[in-house]
Amino acid sequence: MNMMHKNDEAMRPGEEASLAALLRDVGPRADPPAAVARQIRAVVEAEWRAVVAARQPRPVVRSSARRWPALAMAASVAVAAIGSWFALPLLNQPATPLATLSRVSGAVEAGSDGDWQPAVVRQALGAGQAIVTGPQGRAALRLRDGVSLRLDTDTRVALLTPERIVVTRGAVYLDAGRGSGSADPLLIESRFGTTRHLGTQYEVRVAPDAMLVSVREGRVEVSGTGPVTQADAGEQVLLKADGSIQRQSVERTAALWDWTQEVTPPFAIEQRTLSEFLVWVSRETGREIEFGSPRLQSSAAEIVLRGSIAGLRPDAALAAVMATTPLDYTADRGLISVQPRAQQ
Repeated sequence: MNMMHKNDEAMRPGEEASLAALLRDVGPRADPPAAVARQIRAVVEAEWRAVVAARQPRPVVRSSARRWPALAMAASVAVAAIGSWFALPLLNQPATPLATLSRVSGAVEAGSDGDWQPAVVRQALGAGQAIVTGPQGRAALRLRDGVSLRLDTDTRVALLTPERIVVTRGAVYLDAGRGSGSADPLLIESRFGTTRHLGTQYEVRVAPDAMLVSVREGRVEVSGTGPVTQADAGEQVLLKADGSIQRQSVERTAALWDWTQEVTPPFAIEQRTLSEFLVWVSRETGREIEFGSPRLQSSAAEIVLRGSIAGLRPDAALAAVMATTPLDYTADRGLISVQPRAQQ
């Protein structure tokens, strides 16, 4: 930690003033904790004793040229140690975050018991942290590999590891992305059981007496106290506390999915084609896209969009975007039909 060269016997012109200025700069900073201060003091004292011991066989020299190198050495140790203290926050940054908040609506808090703070967009969340949404709050998180996780109102989840998320109450909606058709190690856990997706969109809703898993696309694997079971797109699995399982069907456009549109992760339309935008709308609403002709489909791939749809639900964004194009559409619960705009 001695920052002086072995041949530096005396302070060069201006060095004394520079050292004084450096110490002045360090002085006003906040004091380190007592434990760190003791470590600093011990290091400086050890360095000072080493310098004194090394000089004991020599005659005592009282010139300032002989005193300053040792003092500078000790000062350099102090400065280096204090510098290390101020660098501790950088060294102690959390590891790679498990999730990043991409959208927040209403009252949402992040943290842990006794240390909760309002959640904000682009906030990184690490292992052991939790997210809680209020009666009107919702949130969207971006997990690794682009996986999207959305939280409904009155929901609490904890991020334990990159492969484990625990839902204490409420509902979460996971979207692994189009074309994700392989098993994923990510587990959504609750006191009733565990859900693992095999490339999908699905919801896990935890009630006081049961867990309901609804599959919109793909397939999930659900395990509780009984045997492991799978559910395909269009199925719901109700897992009760006693381990019993009930099944029923659910449509991709059922009302139970509507809440996910309230906290859809941002989709930037700038310089994107109309075709890309319509694919996004289809995935978010569960509706199929139907073009009136192959020519219309080709036209949609050539139309480049500008602007922003930030804050709009997908169905509202559809109306806003289509109004700026030469194409029109009609929509019902399950289908978006694209047609040429009627001539006025």
